[in-house]
Amino acid sequence: MSILFAIQEDEAGMWCICRGQTCLANRLSLAKAITDARKLARDHHARTGMTASVDLVSPEGTTRLGHYAHPGAESADTAVA
Repeated sequence: MSILFAIQEDEAGMWCICRGQTCLANRLSLAKAITDARKLARDHHARTGMTASVDLVSPEGTTRLGHYAHPGAESADTAVA
């Protein structure tokens, strides 16, 4: 099982961090959203051992910004953070 933290732009042009449909943080600059989302994913992985990823979601597509997993974990699509 893996957990995804998604960074998305809101209607006001600010950024939010979501996990599923739940907004964990909002009204962030892009730099702060990336920093905070990567920290959330690292901490979640350290606490649970579960794979955790961070994606930047935009109209142009999705970019993987971080992937935290044990060596040999289920995802072959890893962008090491």
